Amino acid sequence: MLKNLLLMFSLLTFAAEASIRIMPLGDSITYGDSYADRDNPRPAGLRHAYRNHLWYKLKGAGMDVDFVGSVIAGQDVQPPFDPDNEGHPGWTSYDIAEQAYSYMINSGPDMVLLHIGTNDRTTTDPEGVAAILNEIDQYESDSGHHVRVFVALIIDRLAHDGRIEIFNRRLKAMLEERIMEGDDIVIVDMYHGAGLTPSDYADNTHPNDVGYEKMARVWFNAIMQNKNYNSDIRAFPTSLVPRENIISVSYDDVNGVVRFMVEIPDNGIQF
Repeated sequence: MLKNLLLMFSLLTFAAEASIRIMPLGDSITYGDSYADRDNPRPAGLRHAYRNHLWYKLKGAGMDVDFVGSVIAGQDVQPPFDPDNEGHPGWTSYDIAEQAYSYMINSGPDMVLLHIGTNDRTTTDPEGVAAILNEIDQYESDSGHHVRVFVALIIDRLAHDGRIEIFNRRLKAMLEERIMEGDDIVIVDMYHGAGLTPSDYADNTHPNDVGYEKMARVWFNAIMQNKNYNSDIRAFPTSLVPRENIISVSYDDVNGVVRFMVEIPDNGIQF
């Protein structure tokens, strides 16, 4: 039976690459803000965060991408890049969750790059991020449009913040559980992977241009490793067998194969 299932999944092929709609979603670290902007704010046209660097890398790799969102920031940066995004300075994950469904409806992204939680100062529980993901799941169910969500373990502050460390640990555990249940989520370890040093910060919270370029590099690598997908493939494990009987799920995005282990109720047989 397992052989037949794997054969069926192997016959699936990924859709031909087309323009990919990418939504950068988050707070000021997505928009492009710093503490200095409180007293002498730069115009929106100069706010770019990691987005311009990521755009240059993706276009340089030959990807046909379209950044989407209701916010326009960075349109005066040279070289020019697509300035559309959903970066909202000062917002918490709960604020984003309240608007996430409308963002999906309005922009119809294929991919979401989510870096959020820095402003969740009153909690180390990632339930706000879970709420965002629930809204995206609801949008997928209602629209039939598949969204791959890249969720970052958020960057630390210049002065190490133990709350962020705990938040990321709990966030990773929550994301792994959702992945096991079939959610199309890519965990992006920005916390360790960006390799930010003290000289990469503009203030205690926000990277400078060098720091943002390092963040862009991490996003780029994650996207390039996970840019191809079939919009239906992630739904198969839970449609073939009851979710509660799935023990583990693994994805081979290169070959278009899903492998999962399930347990047959009442007799303990696994396949």
